[in-house]
Amino acid sequence: MKTVIPSFAKKILGKRLLFFAFLFLSVYQGSGQNMDLSFHSLAGTNNRLPFWLWANQLGRYTSENETIQNLEFNGNYNKAIGESAFRISSGVRLNLLLANNNDVRFTELYGGLGWKSLQLNFGAFSDQERYEGLSTTNGNMASSRNARPHPKIRAGFNRFVPVNTWFSIYGFYEEGLLNDNRYVENSHLHRKALYLRFGQAASWQLTAGLEHFVMWGGTHPTYGELQEWEAYFDYVLGKAGGENALPTDKANVAGNSYGTYQLEIKKEWNRFAATLYLSHPFDDKSGMEWDNYKDNLYGLYLTGKSERPLIKSLLLEYFHTKNQSGSTHLVPKPDGELHGRGLDNYYNHGVYRSGVTYHQMAMVSPLFGPLNDSEGISMGFENTRFSGFHIGAIGFLTESIRWKTMLTYSNNFGQYKSGGLDTYQPSRKQAMSLLELSWQPYGKDLEFGASVAADHGSLYDQGKSTTRLGAMLSVKWHILK
Repeated sequence: MKTVIPSFAKKILGKRLLFFAFLFLSVYQGSGQNMDLSFHSLAGTNNRLPFWLWANQLGRYTSENETIQNLEFNGNYNKAIGESAFRISSGVRLNLLLANNNDVRFTELYGGLGWKSLQLNFGAFSDQERYEGLSTTNGNMASSRNARPHPKIRAGFNRFVPVNTWFSIYGFYEEGLLNDNRYVENSHLHRKALYLRFGQAASWQLTAGLEHFVMWGGTHPTYGELQEWEAYFDYVLGKAGGENALPTDKANVAGNSYGTYQLEIKKEWNRFAATLYLSHPFDDKSGMEWDNYKDNLYGLYLTGKSERPLIKSLLLEYFHTKNQSGSTHLVPKPDGELHGRGLDNYYNHGVYRSGVTYHQMAMVSPLFGPLNDSEGISMGFENTRFSGFHIGAIGFLTESIRWKTMLTYSNNFGQYKSGGLDTYQPSRKQAMSLLELSWQPYGKDLEFGASVAADHGSLYDQGKSTTRLGAMLSVKWHILK
């Protein structure tokens, strides 16, 4: 049943949104980067929205709604401090949502301080969008733009820093807090990344990186307070737990440790550029040692250099997570003792049972799902083994009309169970599509959008084949650009 907001409450919520818009407008005048106010109206059939109307939307839209109305204020600010090399930055994304569960929230709220190539950011902010938003998971299996950003502090570089003409580096170190309603309350989330880049895109450019995440600390409903800062280096260095750690942490590594290897090859020509990329997930040591070498996200991104061509960019992806280091098997450790491997069950965990989610949405690729739910608390992913392909494209019909389309197909197997069988018998196939048009009259500050989406398959309906349709209408006012 839908929640109805009384008219006086709507006025209060609307006034709050307008107040923040006025406040930021007064601050941004003369030095702002951009600011916009937008309204989105979404609708779907069969009790939920189609996949591409809610996925990778920073957690603004949950799938379990037939209709959603969203009034959004978005802005960011970046300015040098006097004549120095220091810069300050800030950003806000405030949403008024009318849906099954109405809400007013800061989807993003952050500040930052930069000096030359160094950057310190704090607050709730998202990863920068890559490949024009055409990827299923922003090119990274372990970190998408699907869930709402969580509060964190990140220190590192703000760009690739050249060491010489053919070699540059990029990296950051981050600590965050998962302060949503979850199985282990107030869990921390650590993240660090290091990328090495060789060559120049005008010839050939190779970028290789490693990202490591650890969910640690918090309050467990059975074990109580888990080890916190006293075990910090065990967590972030991927070491086995110490004397006071849980038995599972002693046998494996402290906390819920996971990550990705990232690889990208880029080449530019006169008329277009091509990027090949790979994202390889690991959930334990077996994945780090490539026992699960078959599991990867592969992508090809082509983008033209013409100003507004009919087809500007094309992206192709193939994804595979079925191997998971195989079924249970034993391998010798350096001391000769046998150790079990296999059944990786990506992004789920026996202690941190909410998995890699935030506010009941996947922080990883949105293709991991659906979620298991217990009274509003995520209990991890029901489906972690799947394969399929994805196509995305962007172009222009005229100077002022842009189009975007995405088509995704997945074959889903659930999880491994005893005997190496699948929990989904038979597998559940799912097709998901989107067509989007946006029109911004030349020289005007208003932009209008319309989207239609369609899903068909059995993934989200307990194995029952279902067709789901949806649409979105939007209008955006670019206050400052």
